[in-house]
Amino acid sequence: MSRIYTNPFQWGRPVSGASYVPRPEAQEHINTAMEKQLHLIITGLRGAGKTSMIKHMLGQSRIPSAYLDLSLVVCRRDLINLLLDALEKNFAQVKSNDRFKALRQEEQESALAPVIDFMYETIKSSNKKFTLAWDEFQYLVKFKDNLIPELRENLRERRGVTHIFVSHREDIMREIFDDHLTPFFYHREHLFLKELDTKAFEKFLTQKFRQMGLSDFDLAGAILKFTGSQPQLTQQFAHALAQLWLQGTSTRLMENTTKKMITEQQALYGALWDSFGLNERRLFLGLAAGYSRPTELGFIKKFKLSATSTAHNTVLKLLREGWLVNRDEGYHIYDPLFLKWLEQSRGTA
Repeated sequence: MSRIYTNPFQWGRPVSGASYVPRPEAQEHINTAMEKQLHLIITGLRGAGKTSMIKHMLGQSRIPSAYLDLSLVVCRRDLINLLLDALEKNFAQVKSNDRFKALRQEEQESALAPVIDFMYETIKSSNKKFTLAWDEFQYLVKFKDNLIPELRENLRERRGVTHIFVSHREDIMREIFDDHLTPFFYHREHLFLKELDTKAFEKFLTQKFRQMGLSDFDLAGAILKFTGSQPQLTQQFAHALAQLWLQGTSTRLMENTTKKMITEQQALYGALWDSFGLNERRLFLGLAAGYSRPTELGFIKKFKLSATSTAHNTVLKLLREGWLVNRDEGYHIYDPLFLKWLEQSRGTA
């Protein structure tokens, strides 16, 4: 195997091509949804690889599709432009359509209904299936001008487009889609994206490292043990480690990579720490100190949480936001780099 001298790992964008690790079961679920035009909700922990997977699947499918990054949307006009851009990309003939031109020129506060009507009519006239992926869907809930009821009213039970909604906030998605009094869709499926298969991920990492001349067969396993096999963090960590190796570092790679990444995240973690409330900070400190049951009286007393209900509500909030995971009959900080940062900066080690 010839040695390569460039970093074989992708970081800073959704992974693709040779850097993408397949998920056979989840991919089959998505393929079936697109073929049978079943609406699909995809959730999973932050950094689980949802965006990489959905972009990979849209790119591989023969069915025309559009991907909407809703993290870029700050007003309704932004959403309208995303939908119109998707139409223009897939149906070039709309550029000469007078209705399309008028929709492009509408004011910022214009309604969604004319855009969605035009979208469905255009797709129907093509006599083709179509898939529309709404990534980071939870962002639409945060607007003062709540777009969810408007979307619900205009998308409900219309045929011709398969909608795939993606978010790490399962609680928000259930609140939106599980309301039986005002259902978004009567027929939709839910896919919770689990972590990648550890053996497949380890094989992937080992092959990449060997291409660089790194033949430490324990390295991939050590990375996965540290990251908990979290796809995004693992790719980031492997990229940082490979970069150190390419720059000449050959010893204590795990330790040096961890230090490097914590240094790079110092400002971010400091800002996040400042944004947490007092009870959240106390709970984090307790977990970082090695305790895993924050609702027990011993934990509450030691870390000065006011009551069991306070601890319980704080745990639920941090679980919903993806800061904690529940495993091994206890709660743990999801981000191992944040845990290391706490141990070092707050003296919890």
